[in-house]
This record gives sequence, structure tokens and C-alpha cells, in this order.
Amino acid sequence: MSALSESAELNVWCEDGSLVWFEGSELVHHPIDDPAGAADRIAARYRHPESSQEGHSPTNSVREPTV
Repeated sequence: MSALSESAELNVWCEDGSLVWFEGSELVHHPIDDPAGAADRIAARYRHPESSQEGHSPTNSVREPTV
């Protein structure tokens, strides 16, 4: 497993061919072959945290609700 921790609020890791991180309480999987897309999504969240929760669906990212 590989992990990138930029801050206490962001940890990104690789899992089963995906880049994975939490957005709030939701686990996000993004294709590992699109690191620029993942970076764009993460950057958008930190620029506009309230607007990135709903209505933003970058290419092939999947959110999984956590329990």
C-alpha cells in the first residue's frame, strides 16, 4: 500500500487499482491511471469545500457511503 498525507485532513492511498480518499464521511475511488483528475477533484474540494459535496462528478470517480 502507498499513502500520501498532505495534511491531517487529507490522506490518499492506492487500493485495487484506484486512488482512494475520504470526502467528509464518504470514501472516494478514482482510477489510478488518472492522477491529474484525482488532483483536480481534491483541489476543487479544498478551494470550495461546500460546493464539492454535491453536483461534482469528475470522470469515473465513485463515492461509497461509509457506515
